[in-house]
Amino acid sequence: MKIKKAFSKIKNSLSGRMSRNQVLLLSALLGLYVLIIPALIWERASSSELFQLKAKFAEFSILSAEYRSLKEQVGSIEQKSFLTKTSGIAQALDDAFLSLGVKGKMKSIKGIGGREIKDQLNEEAAEVQMEKVDLNELVNIFYKLENAPLLLSIQKVALRKSFEKPDLLDVTITVSLFTSPAAGL
Repeated sequence: MKIKKAFSKIKNSLSGRMSRNQVLLLSALLGLYVLIIPALIWERASSSELFQLKAKFAEFSILSAEYRSLKEQVGSIEQKSFLTKTSGIAQALDDAFLSLGVKGKMKSIKGIGGREIKDQLNEEAAEVQMEKVDLNELVNIFYKLENAPLLLSIQKVALRKSFEKPDLLDVTITVSLFTSPAAGL
């Protein structure tokens, strides 16, 4: 009721001083003003929200690419674990070094021990000592161990120059073989 009285007073005071066209123009401007201000505020809020959403989208895109990459790596590692059946780390290392032609340079393979990792994997470690290995053969050994169809992990490497020939190396490599518990039985 009070609003109607106030509106009618404003209407009466304006209509007495202004023509009908001026009142219509003023009311149109007032209506546009009432509509434009909220529209501008809404547009500004929408543009800031759009900027935030674009930033989140970029972050999610990066995370998605990382996830796909990690998923492929995990898939290839899981695939490796089931490709070849082996009876132990000594056999796995013999097979790997036989194909490289460095089996004769292998002095010893000592089993360090094994452990079970969270009921999902068994780890069996061994220390391999090799004598008179050149640098090219060492690179080939590392490549073969990294790309073997088994889950092999190089834990530690110790290099010494050979006493007989300084350009050759005596190498001690600690390698771990990971197998599934079902395969270890």
